[in-house]
Amino acid sequence: MVDTFAPVPPVGLTPVASDGAIDLTWDANAEKDLAGYEVMRSAFPGNSLAVITPAPIQETTFKDSVPSGVRYVYALRAVDKAGNVSAPSPPVEASAR
Repeated sequence: MVDTFAPVPPVGLTPVASDGAIDLTWDANAEKDLAGYEVMRSAFPGNSLAVITPAPIQETTFKDSVPSGVRYVYALRAVDKAGNVSAPSPPVEASAR
């Protein structure tokens, strides 16, 4: 049987600004076949989010080195081992110090 069910969207995405970076954390998904997460970003106002991780990451944290003072919008998608991709998480905004 082929898995055609996408994982649930990630929740709890929280940005923390630091010097020259934005640290993202989120809650782990519970799916047993989870392959990882795609981190998406765009410059504010976030009209077209693009995936910035080359492959799904398994951690529930991500450090994005970005220029200070530029506002970005982030969202996540969960990906399972069959390649199904969730809807995006609710977006968050942040800028590095």
